Amino acid sequence: MGANKLPSIADEIRPPSKKIALNLKPKEEISDDDVATRSREIGERWGASTQLAPASTRPEPQRPAAPLTSVRFDAPDYLDRELSVRAAEQGVTKTYLILRALGDAGFRLDEVDLVKDRRRWKK
Repeated sequence: MGANKLPSIADEIRPPSKKIALNLKPKEEISDDDVATRSREIGERWGASTQLAPASTRPEPQRPAAPLTSVRFDAPDYLDRELSVRAAEQGVTKTYLILRALGDAGFRLDEVDLVKDRRRWKK
């Protein structure tokens, strides 16, 4: 059986295309408030939820005064479920519930370090 000679691909190779000079001007800076307002307008027009809280009701998250340390422990699954449900009902985190319980049990916990939802911090 003879060896099949493959066709040359040289005819299929295209020369590089010329670059297009777009000369785009930089966009002007848009404030966060303008973006939020426009998002709400578009959401209302299309009947969609923009998930943006009104600016007047958006509290600035409070940072704790003390440095944080990560603590991990194992808990029974029924306790984890109950913590999850209560945290959702109260609009807080499980960490908040545990810290509050420790504070109520007599452990030192400064009020500034008891934050309802630390997940909303911006780094």
